[in-house]
This record gives sequence, C-alpha cells and structure tokens, in this order.
Amino acid sequence: MCGRDRGILHAEMATLTRAERLLALREGLRRAQSVGPFSIPVVVGVGSGFLASFAVDAALYDLVSTPYRQFIDAMTFALVAAPVWLIVQRPSVRQAIEVMTFLNGWETERWQDEVGRRLPALPRSTPEILDVLPDTMGLRPLRVELLAARGEFEEAWDRLERLPADTPWQRFERAALEEWISFVSNGPEHLDAMTRAEPEVTDERSLVARAMLAAAKARRAAVGGGDVIGPLAALRPDLGDRPGRYAFPYSAGIVLSVVIIALVASAAITVAAAIIR
Repeated sequence: MCGRDRGILHAEMATLTRAERLLALREGLRRAQSVGPFSIPVVVGVGSGFLASFAVDAALYDLVSTPYRQFIDAMTFALVAAPVWLIVQRPSVRQAIEVMTFLNGWETERWQDEVGRRLPALPRSTPEILDVLPDTMGLRPLRVELLAARGEFEEAWDRLERLPADTPWQRFERAALEEWISFVSNGPEHLDAMTRAEPEVTDERSLVARAMLAAAKARRAAVGGGDVIGPLAALRPDLGDRPGRYAFPYSAGIVLSVVIIALVASAAITVAAAIIR
C-alpha cells in the first residue's frame, strides 16, 4: 500500500462511527486475508467443497438414489470445505485469531465467574447486558468497558477514576480501560501507559496482559491502516496450547457454516446434475 493510499485509508478510518470502531479489529482480521469483499479461505473452502461434492454426485448418480445421494454430497462438502477453509488461512492470521480466541475466552470465563452464570457471548459484544449487571466491585471494570461500548463516555471516565490501583494488575487494567474508552470515543492513543504497566503484571495474568496490549495495538492499527496482524501473531508462540482451551466456539462456527452451506449445496448439485443429464 503506497503512502497516498495509507493516507486516504487513515482519513476514512478516523471518521468511523462508534459501532464501526467496535468491529474494527474483527474487520481488520478479515481484511488481512480478503480480496475486496471476498474472504480467500471462504471462497477456496466453499469452492473446493462444491467441486468435491459435484464429482461424488456424478460418480454415484446411477448407483445411489435420492435422498441418500444428497446426504453423501453434503457430507463430502463438509469434509472437504471445513479443513480447506482452515488450512488456507494465512499462518500469521490464524496465529492472530488464536491469540484473540485465548483473550476472549479468558475474559468470558472471568466475567462468568463474577456474574455467577454462563454468558452466551463476550459481554463486549452484547453491551445491553449492562442493564442487568450487578454493581459489585469485581464487575466494575466490565461496567466501565460496557459504558464505553454504549457510548456513555462521561460516566465511563467517571467510573474509571474510581477504580482501585493498588496492585500491578489493577494499574494495568485501568490503563487498558483508559485506552479502550479513548479508542471507542475516537480519542488519542493511551498505549504508552499500558506498555509501562504490562511488565509489572508477573502473576498468572501476565500473558493476559500481554494479549490485551497486543489487541489494543491491533485495534489502533485497524483504524489507522497499520499492521493489524503483527502485534497479535508475535505473541502466539508464548501462549503454547492455551488457545486450544477456547478454540471450540471458533472452529464450531466454521463447521456450522459449512454444514448449512452443504445442505444448500447438495440440493443445488442434485438439480444441476439432473439438468446436465
């Protein structure tokens, strides 16, 4: 990307709405492996599934009757498309996604423990949960985060100032929330405070702090035309097998998408094969 293009992209990103900024990181990860609006892994995975299903349907056309042949077509589609979808992903993009999978999974578990019940999704993606959120000390950082996500910036800043800062983790989390509010409200970067506070977190949350800092850098890059993948992918080797603990929802989402497409594809392939013959 040339300097002029980067300048245009930066100007466009600077005018993003709050809703668009909330989705900027996800869009940045998608854009890193897409051509225009088309995701390369999706196109290659679905295309491979269609070709494999059509070949199987043609081979079984005179041997297996419907609906059994459609079932075989659908299974062929799913068995080919899902692995190809995952394999075709750029390694660095997959690493970045795995870091975010770890971070989102850890945060969801944390807030579930504080709330005392299972949450259907990461609270940040469902800010309406704020309306029923208990006002307990353990949930006050989440309240600040959700207030910013809902655009209630004045109250978010006010509650941020009242958060404790007695431990390294509390100081880091305050810095992270300061950056979050500023980011969502289209304010200036506050990454320096996070960077200074992160090394002080030396307990079991040290990797979480590093992942939060990497995600904050990636968000800023996503709205500034910078490198979204690099900060996240660089952390992946240090996480070991930890992302695997939270990987099922992401992989299951791909598989579910493939299965739904497979059902449609099997019917389309059957009709197409009948027309051709």
